[in-house]
Amino acid sequence: MDMVEAMRVAVAVARHKSFSSASRDLRLSAPSVSRIVAGLEADLGVRLFNRTTRQLNLTDAGLEFVQTSLGLLEELDLMRTAVRERHETPRGQLRVSCVTAFGNECLAPAMPEFTQRFPQLSISIDFGNRLVDLIGEHFDVAIRVGPLPDSSLIAQRIFTQRIVVVASPQFCNRYGMPKTLTEVRTFPSVTQVSGEWGRTHRFFYNGEIIDFEVPQHLTMNSARAVRNACLTGWGYSLLPDFMVEKDIEENRLVRLLPDHEPTELPIFAFYAQRRHTPQKIRVFVGYLTEVFGDRDSQ
Repeated sequence: MDMVEAMRVAVAVARHKSFSSASRDLRLSAPSVSRIVAGLEADLGVRLFNRTTRQLNLTDAGLEFVQTSLGLLEELDLMRTAVRERHETPRGQLRVSCVTAFGNECLAPAMPEFTQRFPQLSISIDFGNRLVDLIGEHFDVAIRVGPLPDSSLIAQRIFTQRIVVVASPQFCNRYGMPKTLTEVRTFPSVTQVSGEWGRTHRFFYNGEIIDFEVPQHLTMNSARAVRNACLTGWGYSLLPDFMVEKDIEENRLVRLLPDHEPTELPIFAFYAQRRHTPQKIRVFVGYLTEVFGDRDSQ
Protein backbone atom coordinates (compact mmCIF):
# COMPACT_ATOMS: atom_id res chain seq x y z
CA MET A 1 0.00 0.00 0.00
CA ASP A 2 1.16 3.51 -0.85
CA MET A 3 0.66 5.11 2.58
CA VAL A 4 1.25 8.67 1.35
CA GLU A 5 -1.44 8.26 -1.31
CA ALA A 6 -3.75 6.66 1.26
CA MET A 7 -3.29 9.62 3.63
CA ARG A 8 -4.07 12.09 0.84
CA VAL A 9 -7.22 10.14 -0.05
CA ALA A 10 -8.39 9.95 3.58
CA VAL A 11 -7.81 13.69 4.06
CA ALA A 12 -9.74 14.50 0.86
CA VAL A 13 -12.68 12.27 1.83
CA ALA A 14 -12.79 13.86 5.29
CA ARG A 15 -12.66 17.36 3.80
CA HIS A 16 -15.44 16.77 1.29
CA LYS A 17 -17.41 14.28 3.41
CA SER A 18 -17.96 12.44 0.15
CA PHE A 19 -16.18 9.71 -1.79
CA SER A 20 -17.34 11.06 -5.14
CA SER A 21 -16.29 14.65 -4.39
CA ALA A 22 -12.91 13.42 -3.15
CA SER A 23 -12.45 11.39 -6.32
CA ARG A 24 -13.05 14.47 -8.48
CA ASP A 25 -10.65 16.54 -6.36
CA LEU A 26 -7.94 13.88 -6.61
CA ARG A 27 -8.74 13.00 -10.23
CA LEU A 28 -9.28 9.36 -9.32
CA SER A 29 -12.24 7.15 -10.03
CA ALA A 30 -14.80 6.73 -7.24
CA PRO A 31 -14.16 2.96 -7.06
CA SER A 32 -10.41 3.67 -6.65
CA VAL A 33 -11.09 6.00 -3.71
CA SER A 34 -13.36 3.40 -2.06
CA ARG A 35 -10.77 0.68 -2.62
CA ILE A 36 -7.92 2.78 -1.12
CA VAL A 37 -9.97 3.69 1.97
CA ALA A 38 -11.01 0.06 2.48
CA GLY A 39 -7.40 -1.10 2.13
CA LEU A 40 -6.26 1.56 4.60
CA GLU A 41 -8.88 0.54 7.16
CA ALA A 42 -7.87 -3.11 6.74
CA ASP A 43 -4.20 -2.23 7.20
CA LEU A 44 -4.87 -0.15 10.33
CA GLY A 45 -7.45 -2.58 11.73
CA VAL A 46 -9.94 0.23 12.49
CA ARG A 47 -12.86 1.92 10.78
CA LEU A 48 -12.05 5.50 9.76
CA PHE A 49 -15.46 6.58 8.44
CA ASN A 50 -19.04 5.92 9.47
CA ARG A 51 -21.10 5.64 6.29
CA THR A 52 -24.85 5.93 5.87
CA THR A 53 -26.96 6.53 2.79
CA ARG A 54 -27.15 10.23 3.64
CA GLN A 55 -23.85 11.19 5.28
CA LEU A 56 -20.26 10.22 5.93
CA ASN A 57 -18.46 11.15 9.16
CA LEU A 58 -15.11 10.43 10.74
CA THR A 59 -14.83 8.01 13.62
CA ASP A 60 -12.62 8.93 16.58
CA ALA A 61 -9.83 6.84 15.06
CA GLY A 62 -10.46 8.47 11.69
CA LEU A 63 -10.23 11.96 13.19
CA GLU A 64 -6.90 11.12 14.83
CA PHE A 65 -5.56 9.61 11.60
CA VAL A 66 -6.62 12.56 9.42
CA GLN A 67 -5.22 15.19 11.82
CA THR A 68 -1.89 13.38 11.99
CA SER A 69 -1.88 12.91 8.21
CA LEU A 70 -2.40 16.64 7.64
CA GLY A 71 0.75 17.47 9.60
CA LEU A 72 2.83 14.75 7.94
CA LEU A 73 1.68 15.71 4.43
CA GLU A 74 2.49 19.37 5.10
CA GLU A 75 5.99 18.45 6.32
CA LEU A 76 6.47 16.25 3.27
CA ASP A 77 5.42 19.01 0.87
CA LEU A 78 7.73 21.50 2.62
CA MET A 79 10.64 19.06 2.40
CA ARG A 80 10.04 18.42 -1.30
CA THR A 81 9.82 22.15 -2.02
CA ALA A 82 13.00 22.89 -0.05
CA VAL A 83 15.01 20.14 -1.77
CA ARG A 84 13.68 21.10 -5.20
CA GLU A 85 14.48 24.80 -4.70
CA ARG A 86 18.05 24.09 -3.60
CA HIS A 87 18.74 22.73 -7.07
CA GLU A 88 16.90 25.46 -8.99
CA THR A 89 18.19 28.86 -10.01
CA PRO A 90 16.89 31.65 -7.70
CA ARG A 91 14.61 33.97 -9.62
CA GLY A 92 12.11 36.77 -9.07
CA GLN A 93 12.27 40.07 -7.16
CA LEU A 94 14.51 40.55 -4.11
CA ARG A 95 13.80 43.73 -2.08
CA VAL A 96 16.39 44.83 0.47
CA SER A 97 16.43 47.68 3.00
CA CYS A 98 19.90 48.69 4.21
CA VAL A 99 21.39 51.28 6.55
CA THR A 100 22.94 54.08 4.54
CA ALA A 101 26.62 54.09 5.53
CA PHE A 102 27.14 50.33 5.30
CA GLY A 103 25.04 50.23 2.14
CA ASN A 104 27.00 52.96 0.36
CA GLU A 105 30.47 51.83 1.37
CA CYS A 106 30.20 48.03 1.61
CA LEU A 107 27.01 46.57 0.18
CA ALA A 108 26.87 48.53 -3.09
CA PRO A 109 30.37 47.49 -4.26
CA ALA A 110 29.58 43.85 -3.43
CA MET A 111 26.31 43.65 -5.39
CA PRO A 112 27.65 43.37 -8.98
CA GLU A 113 29.28 40.03 -8.10
CA PHE A 114 26.01 38.80 -6.58
CA THR A 115 24.03 39.76 -9.69
CA GLN A 116 26.55 37.89 -11.84
CA ARG A 117 26.08 34.76 -9.74
CA PHE A 118 22.27 34.98 -9.84
CA PRO A 119 21.32 36.76 -13.07
CA GLN A 120 17.66 35.71 -12.89
CA LEU A 121 17.13 37.70 -9.69
CA SER A 122 15.89 41.29 -9.97
CA ILE A 123 17.28 43.21 -6.98
CA SER A 124 16.00 46.47 -5.49
CA ILE A 125 17.85 48.10 -2.55
CA ASP A 126 16.47 50.96 -0.46
CA PHE A 127 19.12 52.87 1.53
CA GLY A 128 17.91 54.56 4.71
CA ASN A 129 18.21 54.43 8.48
CA ARG A 130 14.53 54.17 9.41
CA LEU A 131 13.16 50.88 10.70
CA VAL A 132 11.01 49.27 8.03
CA ASP A 133 8.12 46.86 8.36
CA LEU A 134 9.46 43.85 6.46
CA ILE A 135 6.10 42.22 5.86
CA GLY A 136 3.93 45.33 5.59
CA GLU A 137 6.32 47.07 3.18
CA HIS A 138 7.14 43.88 1.26
CA PHE A 139 10.89 43.78 1.97
CA ASP A 140 12.65 40.42 1.91
CA VAL A 141 15.71 41.42 3.98
CA ALA A 142 16.64 44.38 6.19
CA ILE A 143 20.27 45.15 7.07
CA ARG A 144 20.57 47.06 10.34
CA VAL A 145 23.07 47.92 13.08
CA GLY A 146 22.49 46.14 16.35
CA PRO A 147 19.77 43.73 17.48
CA LEU A 148 16.12 44.64 16.96
CA PRO A 149 13.41 44.12 19.61
CA ASP A 150 11.16 42.25 17.14
CA SER A 151 11.61 38.58 18.07
CA SER A 152 9.54 37.45 15.09
CA LEU A 153 12.55 38.12 12.83
CA ILE A 154 15.55 35.90 12.18
CA ALA A 155 18.86 37.75 12.65
CA GLN A 156 22.05 36.70 10.85
CA ARG A 157 25.19 38.58 11.93
CA ILE A 158 27.17 39.55 8.84
CA PHE A 159 29.63 42.25 9.94
CA THR A 160 30.98 44.27 12.88
CA GLN A 161 31.67 47.99 12.78
CA ARG A 162 33.49 50.18 15.30
CA ILE A 163 33.14 53.93 15.68
CA VAL A 164 36.55 55.65 15.73
CA VAL A 165 37.57 59.26 16.35
CA VAL A 166 39.30 60.82 13.34
CA ALA A 167 40.53 64.19 12.14
CA SER A 168 42.55 65.56 9.25
CA PRO A 169 46.30 66.26 9.52
CA GLN A 170 45.49 69.99 9.25
CA PHE A 171 43.21 69.68 12.29
CA CYS A 172 45.96 67.91 14.25
CA ASN A 173 48.49 70.62 13.30
CA ARG A 174 46.12 73.27 14.58
CA TYR A 175 44.89 71.63 17.82
CA GLY A 176 47.51 68.97 18.56
CA MET A 177 46.87 65.31 19.44
CA PRO A 178 44.39 65.02 22.31
CA LYS A 179 45.07 62.53 25.09
CA THR A 180 41.56 62.10 26.53
CA LEU A 181 37.93 62.29 25.48
CA THR A 182 37.53 65.21 27.86
CA GLU A 183 40.14 67.12 25.87
CA VAL A 184 38.53 66.13 22.55
CA ARG A 185 35.22 67.57 23.76
CA THR A 186 36.70 71.08 23.75
CA PHE A 187 37.47 70.94 20.01
CA PRO A 188 35.01 71.60 17.16
CA SER A 189 33.22 68.49 15.88
CA VAL A 190 31.22 67.43 12.86
CA THR A 191 29.29 64.26 13.64
CA GLN A 192 26.54 62.00 12.38
CA VAL A 193 23.26 61.99 14.27
CA SER A 194 20.26 60.09 12.93
CA GLY A 195 17.32 60.04 15.32
CA GLU A 196 18.70 58.84 18.64
CA TRP A 197 21.65 57.13 16.99
CA GLY A 198 25.03 58.88 17.22
CA ARG A 199 24.35 61.03 20.26
CA THR A 200 26.46 58.80 22.55
CA HIS A 201 29.30 56.40 21.79
CA ARG A 202 30.95 53.95 24.17
CA PHE A 203 34.69 53.33 24.57
CA PHE A 204 36.91 51.11 26.75
CA TYR A 205 39.96 52.70 28.34
CA ASN A 206 42.20 51.29 31.09
CA GLY A 207 39.59 48.65 31.89
CA GLU A 208 36.80 51.19 32.27
CA ILE A 209 33.72 51.91 30.15
CA ILE A 210 33.38 55.53 29.06
CA ASP A 211 30.17 56.82 27.50
CA PHE A 212 31.07 59.81 25.34
CA GLU A 213 28.21 62.22 24.74
CA VAL A 214 28.97 63.77 21.36
CA PRO A 215 29.06 67.60 21.26
CA GLN A 216 26.47 68.96 18.84
CA HIS A 217 28.67 71.57 17.12
CA LEU A 218 27.77 70.50 13.59
CA THR A 219 25.62 67.42 12.97
CA MET A 220 24.50 65.72 9.78
CA ASN A 221 22.43 62.60 9.18
CA SER A 222 24.80 61.21 6.54
CA ALA A 223 28.09 59.51 7.42
CA ARG A 224 29.49 60.25 3.97
CA ALA A 225 28.69 63.96 4.38
CA VAL A 226 30.38 63.97 7.80
CA ARG A 227 33.49 62.36 6.32
CA ASN A 228 33.66 64.95 3.54
CA ALA A 229 33.32 67.77 6.06
CA CYS A 230 35.97 66.21 8.30
CA LEU A 231 38.45 66.15 5.40
CA THR A 232 38.32 69.97 5.27
CA GLY A 233 40.14 70.13 8.62
CA TRP A 234 37.49 72.12 10.47
CA GLY A 235 36.56 69.54 13.08
CA TYR A 236 37.03 65.98 14.29
CA SER A 237 34.46 63.23 13.64
CA LEU A 238 33.30 59.88 14.93
CA LEU A 239 32.83 57.53 11.97
CA PRO A 240 32.59 53.79 11.24
CA ASP A 241 36.01 52.21 10.83
CA PHE A 242 35.19 50.78 7.40
CA MET A 243 34.49 54.30 6.09
CA VAL A 244 37.82 55.80 7.07
CA GLU A 245 40.18 52.83 6.80
CA LYS A 246 41.58 53.89 3.42
CA ASP A 247 41.69 57.58 4.42
CA ILE A 248 43.87 56.66 7.40
CA GLU A 249 46.14 54.46 5.28
CA GLU A 250 46.66 57.30 2.78
CA ASN A 251 47.09 59.96 5.51
CA ARG A 252 44.00 61.96 4.61
CA LEU A 253 42.71 61.32 8.12
CA VAL A 254 44.38 60.48 11.43
CA ARG A 255 42.87 58.28 14.12
CA LEU A 256 42.72 60.11 17.44
CA LEU A 257 42.89 58.34 20.82
CA PRO A 258 43.92 54.94 19.44
CA ASP A 259 44.21 53.61 23.02
CA HIS A 260 40.46 54.16 23.50
CA GLU A 261 38.92 50.95 22.16
CA PRO A 262 35.47 51.45 20.64
CA THR A 263 32.70 48.96 21.31
CA GLU A 264 31.74 46.55 18.57
CA LEU A 265 28.46 47.29 16.79
CA PRO A 266 27.20 44.17 15.00
CA ILE A 267 25.41 44.51 11.69
CA PHE A 268 22.65 41.98 11.07
CA ALA A 269 20.62 40.80 8.12
CA PHE A 270 17.02 40.39 9.31
CA TYR A 271 14.29 38.43 7.57
CA ALA A 272 10.88 37.09 8.56
CA GLN A 273 10.50 33.68 10.15
CA ARG A 274 8.92 31.15 7.82
CA ARG A 275 8.52 27.39 7.80
CA HIS A 276 10.39 27.49 4.51
CA THR A 277 12.72 30.41 3.79
CA PRO A 278 12.66 31.35 0.07
CA GLN A 279 15.82 30.41 -1.76
CA LYS A 280 16.43 34.00 -2.92
CA ILE A 281 16.74 35.06 0.74
CA ARG A 282 18.97 32.11 1.62
CA VAL A 283 21.44 32.76 -1.18
CA PHE A 284 21.53 36.52 -0.48
CA VAL A 285 22.17 36.16 3.26
CA GLY A 286 24.69 33.40 2.53
CA TYR A 287 26.51 35.72 0.13
CA LEU A 288 26.61 38.53 2.73
CA THR A 289 28.08 36.13 5.28
CA GLU A 290 30.65 34.91 2.76
CA VAL A 291 31.80 38.39 1.69
CA PHE A 292 31.64 40.36 4.92
CA GLY A 293 32.34 37.50 7.31
CA ASP A 294 35.76 37.11 5.70
CA ARG A 295 36.38 40.84 5.91
CA ASP A 296 35.23 40.98 9.52
CA SER A 297 37.80 38.35 10.53
CA GLN A 298 40.75 40.22 9.03
